[in-house]
This record gives sequence, C-alpha cells and structure tokens, in this order.
Amino acid sequence: MTVYNGEKYVEKSIQSVKKQNYHNWKLIIVNDNSNDSTKRIIDKYKSNKIKIINLRKNLGAYKAVDIATKFIDGKYTAFLDSDDIFHPNKLSEQVKFLEKNKEVALVATWYKIFNNKGIFLRNIKITESESEFNRIYPCLNIICNSSVMLRSRLFELYKFYDKKIIYAYDYNFFLKIFKEYKFFVLNKFYTYYRVHNNQRTKLKKIQKIIFKENIYHLNWSKKNILINKNNIIFYYWRYIINYFKFYFY
Repeated sequence: MTVYNGEKYVEKSIQSVKKQNYHNWKLIIVNDNSNDSTKRIIDKYKSNKIKIINLRKNLGAYKAVDIATKFIDGKYTAFLDSDDIFHPNKLSEQVKFLEKNKEVALVATWYKIFNNKGIFLRNIKITESESEFNRIYPCLNIICNSSVMLRSRLFELYKFYDKKIIYAYDYNFFLKIFKEYKFFVLNKFYTYYRVHNNQRTKLKKIQKIIFKENIYHLNWSKKNILINKNNIIFYYWRYIINYFKFYFY
C-alpha cells in the first residue's frame, strides 16, 4: 500500500487487511511524504505484521510502489490502494487458487465501486470467458489494481519501474507479465474500489497524460504481438478514442 494525504480513508483500508480470514499476511505501507494526519494514523499500526516506511520527500505513487516492492519477502504479493477495501475472503481465496493453479501468474477479482458515503454505485463483472479476456486486455486495462495478487518472483523477472509511465504503472507492469503468463479472474466481488473528489486522476491535465499512456500501451501490445485477428478492430477503436480524447479533451 502506498498513501499520500489519505487521512480520510487509509484506516479503513488497513482494517480490511487486518480482518482477513487469511492470517499469514504482512502489510507494507509507504507514506509518500503526506502533509495531513496520515503519518499519525498509520504509525499507530506499526507492528511485526505491518511495516511503515515514511518517505522524507514526495516521490509519486509509481516510485513509492517501487520502494515497497524492495521489502517483499512473501510468496505472493497483493496491492491495495489506500482508499480501497478488501473483502474478508479475498487473500485466502486468491492464495488457495494460486496454490492449486501453478500455471497462473496473476489472479484478480470482480469489484464493486462505491463512493465516500459508502454507497455502492456499480458492480464490475470482468468477463468470465478466458478468450474474451485475452482479446480485451491488450487494448484496455479491465483489472482493478487493488484486486490483484501475483507471484512475487515476477518482480525479479520483470522491471517494475519505467520512467516513461506516470500513472498507468500497474497496467504497464501487468502487460509485461501477461505477454508470457496466464491470468485469471475470480468471479467474486472481493474488492471494493472507492471513487471520490480527491482522486488526482480526475484532474484534466492528468487525464491528458492517461490518454497518452493508453496510446503508448496500445502500441506496446501491437509491437509485442498481442494484437491479432481476434482483437485488431477493438485495438483500432481504442486507439482512435484515446487519440481524439488526448487532442480534444
């Protein structure tokens, strides 16, 4: 978990980890030099199971996550944004699945979108078809970052930090893995994704960067032969949409 000025929501996110039915977890929290009460809130949770890293300089979410990965010592790694929440069964079900399915590198879940009042707005059911997922994913990130669990050894095989990427760092990393390994999505709502007005990605200038990064990833997928006869039309459709949004948003 990385957090920047997350005083409103970070405690509930931490509590959702502590309430997991799976108990063999370790939580690494990187505080990206928050200037609100975040540090005071998270420091009280420091223990053998929760490691707190308080940065002296704001580095941005990408670099903060990269720092967190240096402290991973477990077999599996899950991500949790500091305003999202885990269902109590999330970790146990994902560990169980990865233990049984050695050919799968990454497992995600369906997720629910809710607002800062706790009201659920949408249920996101990612396609149940493996072929449909493989068609869509090279062109569009349909996975919620907080829903992911992957095998930790992948951090040794693939470079996480890419200075060309500012916001879509999760998709950038996952695509590299997807090129070589199998993904799976559990058809359960084990992740709750919060939307609120303080999210930086809502800003117009950041939206422009995101559209640009979407185009970059589309080109990457095409270059790495993830685009074929099954998704070429979808590829061009996504490319045109992001191109026009970038120049006219």
